[in-house]
Amino acid sequence: MKPSISPEPALLGFLRQGPLHGYDLHKQVVANLGAVWRLGQSQMYAILKEYETRGWIKTVVTPQPDRPARKMLQLTPAGKRAFDAWMNQSAHGLREFRVDFFARLYFARAAGRPALRAFLNQQIKATQDEYNKLRAAEPDSEFARVVSNFRQAQLQAILDWLTVYQTNAATPPPRRLKNKVKHKLK
Repeated sequence: MKPSISPEPALLGFLRQGPLHGYDLHKQVVANLGAVWRLGQSQMYAILKEYETRGWIKTVVTPQPDRPARKMLQLTPAGKRAFDAWMNQSAHGLREFRVDFFARLYFARAAGRPALRAFLNQQIKATQDEYNKLRAAEPDSEFARVVSNFRQAQLQAILDWLTVYQTNAATPPPRRLKNKVKHKLK
C-alpha cells in the first residue's frame, strides 16, 4: 500500500472485528472518528467500492427470512495487510497529524497498551526526524525562514503533546474503589 494521507483505510479497521453492514459501518465511523473525519454515506460507499475492486473487502450476502438479503462487508487477508501497512505509517505535517494520526490512534488504543506504546514511539521518532531535518535546512529567503520557524513551532508543539500523551497513556487509569457500604432495608 502506498503511503496514505487519508483516514479512509480506517474503514478496514472497523471490519477487522467482523463483517458489518454498510449502514452499521458508517455509524461506527461517525461514533468513533466523527471528531476528526466527516464521512458521508455516499462517500463511504464509493471508497468501499474501490476497496472491493482492490480485493481488500468482499460483500457477503446473507439471506434473511421474510426480508431482503443482507449485504455484509467482510475484510479479506489483503485488506488486513493494507490496514496494517496504513497503521505502520507515521503522520508528517500538521494536516496528516490532525486527521490521519488520530484515526490511527483510535485503533492503536483499541489494540492495547503495547501496541499503543509502539505506535507512539514510532510517531515521536518520525516527528523528531522531521523537526531535525527542518532545523538543519537553511532557508533561502527571509520569508522561507518565517515559514520554517512556523513549521518548527508546529512540530515542537506536536512533540510536546505526544510526549505528554505517551506519559499519560503509560500510566494505568486509577482503580475505582468498590462501594462497600451496604444499604439496609427497613
